[in-house]
Amino acid sequence: MKKILALLLCMTVFTGCSSQTDTSDDTANNNRSTDNVTENENNNNTPTNKTDDWYAQFENGLKEGNIDYSSKNVLDATNVGGVEGYRYVTDNGNIDVYRYEDGDEFERIMDEKTIGDDKKKVEVNDHMVIVSDGLSEDVLDIFRNLK
Repeated sequence: MKKILALLLCMTVFTGCSSQTDTSDDTANNNRSTDNVTENENNNNTPTNKTDDWYAQFENGLKEGNIDYSSKNVLDATNVGGVEGYRYVTDNGNIDVYRYEDGDEFERIMDEKTIGDDKKKVEVNDHMVIVSDGLSEDVLDIFRNLK
């Protein structure tokens, strides 16, 4: 009888531990934010969607062109009508890249090739927009050649 009780107790403990592990994994997955980007994000994660793939290609192009950036920071793209944006900080200045969805603001950018209240010049590649004011041709060529 004691053996049966000990066996039942062990099964209950193992079942409880298993359940707690699963719950903590689910909680950890639900608490991850894809919107936050930390400084110095120079990782080789496998892209999970077309947008991530585009950024990975852009970053690889910068690396292959010997254009080093010290950090990649999130920009508030809503200020310029975009969906998301990142600033790549380099020794030669910042590279600001935004992603847009179809809409009035994207159409205006396509027509005017400017962004923001200060009307900075931009280039467009699909739904990606780069602020071209002050950028080198090397950076612009990388941007232009992405698909």
